[in-house]
Amino acid sequence: MASINEAMRSIVMLSAAAMFLVPSCASESVTRPLDRGAESLIVAPMLPRSIEAISSKADHWQVTFSLVLSSKIASPSQSTTVGLAGSFNGWNPVLTPMVRMGDGVYRVTLELPDATHLYKFVVDGNAWLNDPANTRVEDDGQGGVNSVLTLDSSTQDASEPCALGDGMVDAAACVHDPQRAMWLQGAVDNSGSMATRVRYRTRMDDVTSVSLDIDHTKDGALSIPMQRVAQLIPFDWWEATVPALTEPATYSFTLHDGDASWRDAQEFALSPQEMMGLRTPEWTKHAVWYQIMLDRFRNGDASNDPDPTRPWRSDWLMPSAWEGRDGQTMWQWFAFTRQYGGDITGLQASIPYLRDLGVTAVYLNPVFEGASHHKYDARSFVHIDDNFGVKGDFEIASAQEDLATPSSWTWTASDRAFLALIAEFHQQGMKLIIDGVFNHVGDQHLAFLDLRAQGKSSRFASWFAVKSFDPFVYDGWAGFGQLPVFAKNSSGFASDQVRDHLFAVTRRWMDPNGDGDPSDGVDGWRLDVPNEIPKPFWQQWRTLVKSINPDAFISGEVWTRADEWFDGTTFDAVMNYPFATAALAWIGNQTDKITVSELDRRLALLRLAYPAQASYALMNLLDSHDTDRVASMLKNPDRGYDQNNHDRDGSRYDGSKPAAEDFQRQRLLALLQMTYIGAPMIWYGDEAGMWGSDDPVSRKPMLWQDLEPYDNPLDRVDASHLGQYRAMIALRRDHPALQVGSFRSVATLDAQDVWIFAREHGDQRVLVLLNGSEQTQPITIDAREVQGWNWNTAFVSGKTQVSAPSDATRAPLVDGVPVIVPALGARVLVGTRR
Repeated sequence: MASINEAMRSIVMLSAAAMFLVPSCASESVTRPLDRGAESLIVAPMLPRSIEAISSKADHWQVTFSLVLSSKIASPSQSTTVGLAGSFNGWNPVLTPMVRMGDGVYRVTLELPDATHLYKFVVDGNAWLNDPANTRVEDDGQGGVNSVLTLDSSTQDASEPCALGDGMVDAAACVHDPQRAMWLQGAVDNSGSMATRVRYRTRMDDVTSVSLDIDHTKDGALSIPMQRVAQLIPFDWWEATVPALTEPATYSFTLHDGDASWRDAQEFALSPQEMMGLRTPEWTKHAVWYQIMLDRFRNGDASNDPDPTRPWRSDWLMPSAWEGRDGQTMWQWFAFTRQYGGDITGLQASIPYLRDLGVTAVYLNPVFEGASHHKYDARSFVHIDDNFGVKGDFEIASAQEDLATPSSWTWTASDRAFLALIAEFHQQGMKLIIDGVFNHVGDQHLAFLDLRAQGKSSRFASWFAVKSFDPFVYDGWAGFGQLPVFAKNSSGFASDQVRDHLFAVTRRWMDPNGDGDPSDGVDGWRLDVPNEIPKPFWQQWRTLVKSINPDAFISGEVWTRADEWFDGTTFDAVMNYPFATAALAWIGNQTDKITVSELDRRLALLRLAYPAQASYALMNLLDSHDTDRVASMLKNPDRGYDQNNHDRDGSRYDGSKPAAEDFQRQRLLALLQMTYIGAPMIWYGDEAGMWGSDDPVSRKPMLWQDLEPYDNPLDRVDASHLGQYRAMIALRRDHPALQVGSFRSVATLDAQDVWIFAREHGDQRVLVLLNGSEQTQPITIDAREVQGWNWNTAFVSGKTQVSAPSDATRAPLVDGVPVIVPALGARVLVGTRR
């Protein structure tokens, strides 16, 4: 670092008004303020949280609109419909229907051109609502307001071309937005100390360098050269790491091109508090996750089975004798209420299977007492469901306890069975996290039953979002009356009793014996719909969790980009649905298939947006309990992720068994999971060849070879598919570079549909070549990528392979002989430094 040139100190900053003049390129020989221009609108950092926009082609965008319904907006129910109406569809309330996805959020994606668009959401055909997340509005002439969205890709297709060294800069493309983690984030530097990562954006190949200028009252003025860390058409991204500050500072940016320099007229403030940064548990970066819904995994003890229990091997489409007697049909609703008897004993007996597969960490869907198979309708967070442990012990225990008094809580036999399961996981060197469903409970929850019985006089009256006591009306999550939600305020829960209760539950399961040693408790939490609980609660809760176990993992169910959660005060990671959405758009779509360049761009934006500590800990999934299974997604392309994915009466979704090519595509996606930055997560049974449309079909009982034959002869473990999953997981396990190595996109070959990226750690470099086409592709790798390393082929087309002269020596790489990448397959090359 060097002192800023005295001439730079004397630069006169433009006034706020002057900063917004018409953008232009200009050539100057001295440093001068950067003039952005009044008409320049940088869309990306300005979008409200309810909208995501991805440039699709010249002057057009793929725009996703989202709406979270609550009683403050409109009272949702299971039959609620939501449409998007606006200037782009003639204000037709039914032309653009929105779909409620697995997180309870209504979404729709459509292509829109550059323009200013007006829009509203239409609930149940008659309630016209402006977007509550969008502050840009204008009068609708009817006594209300329309929401406003402006899309402008002018910086992507500038009328005056700029080039390196031409002494000109496209000011409209220059952006720094310190309100977003993509531009300013706490970080950990190479020495392990806290620091701040600062980013700046320019037009691609427009400037030769950018410097970060810091004015610090103690250390004086400093100029830090920024490194170009990404080129994503049409922008360059620049980055610098600022060591920890002891007092506030201001900063700005200087751009250099040829002999000309420009000082960005905007100044920003940086405080030591903003340098907290995010630290995530080291073990999460090495994890291979496996998600289990316990009722559907393995029945190990028939004595605790719920009544009635479906036979494990029964044909999903064939009703049991008791189903339908009350007038219900398959889809209304007995397929949703089935239970199969999976339990703790069954999971414990299956730990060897998980170890053999290569799993190192398990995420369990809710395990607390609840009426359903999924347990998102908790009766209590205090006890493990007795159908998972010892039948009948919940009623006995709860009758002797006071829900609001933690000191009265006891340990049931089911609870102790679960603690024994935790101990067994830990003994085997594996981690176990559980689902924290703190937004809502079931309508049979002990506190809600008391509220229903006692009304206003109930001691739990302040716990729930009650709109009326007479008649009794309350909010249910996503309109489901069976799932009453806790009342909220701006700081979290409206009742401190709810907060204190959840804190006590957290302590109970993280340190069961309360001795200060968390090794007998769960290793972390996956949080259900956490965006519906105000952030201040999660900040308090994280402090509690990390005080109990600093190595505990906190992951949120956030379906969209999650920058706001990675400031070091809430979550360590999220379920990475944007990864799944992008990957499926590449491999899974046909008409709407994206190129590898677009896939790389979308994932690169995520890597930029998230701190590295979060990126390496992300739960990279393809599917989950809230979606159709990945093999079935591939059989049903071009539907959008988690959209139009049920095969009920009247649906065009094909729920039959996917073809061999669909499973081959799935394996290619799985290899991307195992080699990409972040921790791969498998939804139970995907590795065995399970398939199915959205909930409930995607939750069919696990396939086990020792239980074959099943009543449906198509229900059987695909041994070859399972073997290739084991091999892909082993590939990740055996190569540290695939776990914690750096990531670099080497080539995006759109014509061949091949993506090449590199992972590097220490003396190991891994080159991953993924082929999304249906033809074998000969690929010549740039010699500069392979020189100085000894290479072999570690994995090809879904099979581990002993090195052979034809593809294991470095000669085919260095001498320009093409590397063969199989159709819908991959080749993974591992190099060791010479």
